[in-house]
This record gives sequence, C-alpha cells and structure tokens, in this order.
Amino acid sequence: MEMLHRIINQYISEIILGLFIITLFAIIFAIANSIRLSKTIKKYKQLMRGMDNKNLEYMLNEHLAMVKRVDSRVRGLDKNLEGINKRLSNRIKKAPVIRYNPFEEMGGNQSFSLALLDEHGDGVVLTGLYSREGSAVFAKPVLRGRSEHPLSEEEKRSIDMALDSDNA
Repeated sequence: MEMLHRIINQYISEIILGLFIITLFAIIFAIANSIRLSKTIKKYKQLMRGMDNKNLEYMLNEHLAMVKRVDSRVRGLDKNLEGINKRLSNRIKKAPVIRYNPFEEMGGNQSFSLALLDEHGDGVVLTGLYSREGSAVFAKPVLRGRSEHPLSEEEKRSIDMALDSDNA
C-alpha cells in the first residue's frame, strides 16, 4: 500500500492533469448532448403542436382521416374538371370575320362571312350580303370543317382561319 502512495505522490500532477482532461471532455460531451436533446424536444413539441397531450397514435389517425377527406375532395374536383373540359370542347374557339365587297358598284366592304366553330370544326358560317337594294344573312351548318351547302371563297377562308386558330 505504501508503494501505491509513493506512486500517487510521485505522479500526482500527471494524474490531476489527466482527470482534468477527462472532466473537460465529459463537460463538452454533456453540453453537446444537452443541445441535441433541446433540438429533439423542440421538434417533438412542433410535431405535437395543438394535440393537447394526446398520444402519437391519435394524432396519426387524425392526419390519416384528414388525408382521406382531402383525397375525396380532390377526386370530386377532378370529376368536375373533366366535366368542364368536356363542355368547353363544344364552345366557339375563335370567330374570324372576313369583310369584302361582292358587288363592284358598292364600296366599303359592308358584306361579311363569319365562321363560328368549336374545336371539332363543328358550328355555322354566317354570311351577310349588303347591297343598295337591301341586305340578306345566310347561315350554313359546318360539320368537321365542311358544309353540305356550296361555300363562297370568303366562307371557306373564314372556316380555314377558325380551324387554323385551333392549331396556333
């Protein structure tokens, strides 16, 4: 035992220095763990915000129920959007007007041809002819960009412009 006392007395400064270094590392380790624990607690509190001491299982079940409700609403909105897109495919896309003068003695390009077509090329072409004696309006049905009635050059041009506007 005496020998142990002698060794301790001989190396006391080294032992104290070693214990100081070990204590310093322990303090640094404790501070690092305290910071990590603080961050974890902060994340936990953020996760459990608004739960009023309810357990994690309850919270997850509530979130799953909310996800199901949102999914149901999204499916309903998709169905509505599909119906809207279907209805919009039958709307008039563009209505090009060609103004012209079919009679040489008249001026001012008072006559016109107007194509009213949907995205399928279905609709009508309206032509208004103006002369000094009066005016007349004609309507010719158009199916897939064609009409069973004879078309004037202006009517054909108006239909072509309406069809080209779908590709633009």
